[in-house]
Amino acid sequence: MATFAYHLGQKLSYSEGERDLVIMRHQVGVENPDKSTGMEEVSLTIYGEPYGFSAMAKSVGYPTAIAARMLLDDEIHEKGVVIPFSKSIYRPMLNRLKAEDIRPSTRTSVSEA
Repeated sequence: MATFAYHLGQKLSYSEGERDLVIMRHQVGVENPDKSTGMEEVSLTIYGEPYGFSAMAKSVGYPTAIAARMLLDDEIHEKGVVIPFSKSIYRPMLNRLKAEDIRPSTRTSVSEA
């Protein structure tokens, strides 16, 4: 396995000054309390840094590190497997990601009921 990884590393490594890119786009259907419906679109584009962190490392590693720090600092009180859908988790996480220059853009479209 180590030999295979070595050869892949040689073949797939970035050339001088190259970097990677992560593009994510999520579309979610929403129904509001007034029964109007619409679509919420969240997009995120992250560029890696030549000779620095890759875009994949930023998009996966930063949120994981932030969540680990939140657990260690006792900011997350839920027990077990927790998805970050509560405001007490995702708001601080998004603010900390902004500090790392990771900012999703959102767009909402609303239809009549």
